[in-house]
Amino acid sequence: MSRSEGLRIEALHTYYGHGHILQGIDLEIAPGQIAAVLGRNGVGKTTMLRSVMGLASPRSGRVLLAGQDVAGWQPHRIVRLGVGYVPEG
Repeated sequence: MSRSEGLRIEALHTYYGHGHILQGIDLEIAPGQIAAVLGRNGVGKTTMLRSVMGLASPRSGRVLLAGQDVAGWQPHRIVRLGVGYVPEG
């Protein structure tokens, strides 16, 4: 996959307070590809999605959407790139 396409997460580390929730997550999803994030409660699935959407701030690592590093962007800017987040409930 070209770096200018899709979603790419590189060495992502996100904390809540002193809790190190995401510890070096790597993920690559090509445009049009469907991916599922599975795991038991408390392993960081929601934190990863919140980090991608700008709802949680990673301490290090990169979140690339369409080749742009969006880590630290406000959610409304990320939505403009065509990314959505629909929590269960």
